[in-house]
Amino acid sequence: MAKYVYGIDLGTTYSCIAYVDESGRANVIKNLEGTNTTPSVVNFASPNQVVVGQVAKETAVIDPKNTVSLVKTLMGKSNFAISYNGEDKSPEEVSAYILRKLAEDAAKEIDAEVKDVVITCPAYFGTAERTATKNAGIIAGLNVLEIISEPVAAAIYYGCTKESEEKTILVYDLGGGTFDVTIMSINSEKIEIICSDGDHDLGGKDWDSAAMRYLADEFASQKSYNGDLDEYAQQDLRLKAEKAKQQLSAKEKTPVIVEAAGERARIDFSREKFDEITSLLLNSTITKTDAAIAVAEQRGFKVDEILLVGGSTRMPQVTRVLEEKYGIKPKILEPDEAVAKGAAIHAVNVYINNQPTLSKWNEDNKGSVTSDSVLDPSNSVEQLSVDPKMMSIGGKKRSIVVATTKSFAIEVIVDKTTREPKCCNMIIKNDPMPDGSITVSNIFGTVDAGQGEVEITVYESDFMDEYFDVDEDYAIGTATLELPENLPADSPIEITFSLNSEGILEVTGKDLTSNKEIHATMRSKYIMNSETVEELKEKSKQMAVM
Repeated sequence: MAKYVYGIDLGTTYSCIAYVDESGRANVIKNLEGTNTTPSVVNFASPNQVVVGQVAKETAVIDPKNTVSLVKTLMGKSNFAISYNGEDKSPEEVSAYILRKLAEDAAKEIDAEVKDVVITCPAYFGTAERTATKNAGIIAGLNVLEIISEPVAAAIYYGCTKESEEKTILVYDLGGGTFDVTIMSINSEKIEIICSDGDHDLGGKDWDSAAMRYLADEFASQKSYNGDLDEYAQQDLRLKAEKAKQQLSAKEKTPVIVEAAGERARIDFSREKFDEITSLLLNSTITKTDAAIAVAEQRGFKVDEILLVGGSTRMPQVTRVLEEKYGIKPKILEPDEAVAKGAAIHAVNVYINNQPTLSKWNEDNKGSVTSDSVLDPSNSVEQLSVDPKMMSIGGKKRSIVVATTKSFAIEVIVDKTTREPKCCNMIIKNDPMPDGSITVSNIFGTVDAGQGEVEITVYESDFMDEYFDVDEDYAIGTATLELPENLPADSPIEITFSLNSEGILEVTGKDLTSNKEIHATMRSKYIMNSETVEELKEKSKQMAVM
């Protein structure tokens, strides 16, 4: 039986799943409610059932204590998302229910198994956030082929569906909870990510909050109300603020009915006022965009096009300000769906490249894979229902060159007199990763004679200088390398950092005197161990997802 692989945009406010069909076209799969995107909201309806999506979002108004929204903002930053029935739920477990909703609905919609997936995340997600995202997929019972950045997925979809000359594209990605700006060079040979910047705490939710504050203030003014809105009123107001934001993208003014404390007020909300109260938020994205453009220009790249992705780019203020600032009229490419579709295309490549039997079969058959073709039953690889030419121009496949989205440093003693520790960056943010990974080695010396061990402390940050001050907030892990006895001071210790395309860092410490090594995968305190992931995977199977 032919099979598909899938791309999932696991969003802060809305999520989406796509696949590449037999004709090589990327398609979003509707949920059972008939919409292309699913609200990333989970309501714990009973000990054995969760409700995900639009119904959960609406239920949040009457059952806020048992409902989780914006869980993506907690990934890799906390072990706690909600407490239900006397039990704490992690962000990974909650996210797994969103993934299950997408996968189970898609399987019913196209009558095919949903198993192998590529899941996207913001470009500025670090190791902890990316690992948490992958663990959520495992808990959901999925085979996570890869975690890739949302702008990279959008770049893949854009770059692989357009035949164009060489140009430099700026991807302005404003989603519900994150903002990323990525600059890439596209030609017939490859898609190369030049640099990325952004703010993983800034997104459409902040525009919603600004609208909520304005509506609440107007309500208080009209009704001379000085108290705080209760939880029910706050939830109801958030839904109305988001709806008003969406309506103001299409018209100049919209009425909003605010109900609280037994009072009811009609507020006429204008696009002009909305733009005014959110101007600082928009300016924050421009500051990040300027920084990315500066890096690209230093490397000899000038932006030719601006591409908008993310549902929040539908706000007219975005297009207007970008055009005024940079003199380029932005293009909108299916802002709610481009990321999922790009991830689906990437999933095909990842699956094929990781299956030598299928790859050889493709070569023997000149890359032609159709739904009518049947692989030898003795082969263990299932046949994909897709033509790999989707990822090519003129029959030639494009390579994808990504860049690092974080800097990785090791703690060192720079001055033996003061013995003040510093962080020394070994991998610098926006370094190119030609083969999808980067490996850097440096040799350091021991501080003291007879030193018995070396503590290797690793930091992950956005700092791009060679050295920066130690800050424990950026520490992601520590490993200890034991040393032989009686080593003199300045004995050479080789440290190697290997970063893969998913943002996972492998660290090797080697004593060059004895050739003794230590290997460690750097994980923050918020990353689950494999045993916990497996326990939650089994537990998830007992929960019905509606």
